[in-house]
Amino acid sequence: KNPVGVVRILAAIKDLEWRAVMVGDGPLRPAIEEAIQAAGLSERIQLTGWIQPQEVINHYRQSDIMLLPSLSEGLPVVGVQGMAMGLSLVLSKAGGNVDLVQPGENGVLLDIGAEDEFATALRDLLSDPQKLLAQRLNSRRLAARFDLDKIVEDYENLFKRAASSR
Repeated sequence: KNPVGVVRILAAIKDLEWRAVMVGDGPLRPAIEEAIQAAGLSERIQLTGWIQPQEVINHYRQSDIMLLPSLSEGLPVVGVQGMAMGLSLVLSKAGGNVDLVQPGENGVLLDIGAEDEFATALRDLLSDPQKLLAQRLNSRRLAARFDLDKIVEDYENLFKRAASSR
């Protein structure tokens, strides 16, 4: 997920109004805390540590943007959840992230490690409330592609077509 990169990206836009919550815990926590302290962002970035899934959803409800500058990904469950909760997605082009973002519609996809570009994308969204709202609404709409009932139905139809073509 690149949490230390998140801190560096947010440090580049500390002139803007924002507050961030980093959910989860792990062995990088001391490095993250050190980076937050060094950047002077202790009052703006909250580290939750491990929390229950419902608490994660509550944080999504209070958020506008999901920043995920991952260095490596599969299909990130947090990204799918963020879409379903109507967040604008600012993601790296790592793994399954590319399946979540329709660039310009519900967020942006950026090259892995392009922290300056992440900062620019966040600055753009935070400076344009109408664009941010449009992306949030589009995320919620596009999340329907990941509805489990729809996926099961698509597979059933695929198998039926394959069986009837024999």
